Amino acid sequence: MRTVKDPDTRKQEILSGALSVFAKKGYDKTTISDIARELGISQGLCYRYYASKEEIYDAALDEYADIIVSANLKRFNSKGKTLKEKIRTFSGSIKEYRKPEKDNEMLYSLFHNENSQKMHDQLMLRTAAKLVPHIKKELEAAREAGEISISDVDTLSYFFVYGQLGMLLEYGSEKDCGKKIQDMLIEILHL
Repeated sequence: MRTVKDPDTRKQEILSGALSVFAKKGYDKTTISDIARELGISQGLCYRYYASKEEIYDAALDEYADIIVSANLKRFNSKGKTLKEKIRTFSGSIKEYRKPEKDNEMLYSLFHNENSQKMHDQLMLRTAAKLVPHIKKELEAAREAGEISISDVDTLSYFFVYGQLGMLLEYGSEKDCGKKIQDMLIEILHL
């Protein structure tokens, strides 16, 4: 007898199954057949919800980036803090950003292993894109409170996020990288 599931449930089930196979076999070696076999469903059912393996991967990137952003925003409660205090708390620690990721071992191992540099970089870029609106909101609030006098908060938001990302990816393992980022942001913003 055929099991009919809610479309959102089925789509999530396929995504989860695909991630499991990606983690075991690697993205490049995984096929839609492998994903279907893992779930005990037909390839056609996979294609009903996702047009390709790439679309599944893109959905995985989005989901994982959402997890990272949400967890980090919860961890860095900024209510009642000045922008300078927020920068000291939120900026410049790759280890701190990765803590929430380690809660999902399968995703962490998929995106953070020696053979997945390209996937890791794509994840970091997707995460950065999702962080920009939150940073923009914080910077707008700081401008309204008179803490900063930057006229182009939109550009500053991108610089704030992507500038840190570049530094963290290149120099994140250096002991004082986070402090250098924090000090530079505070100096640029005249805080």
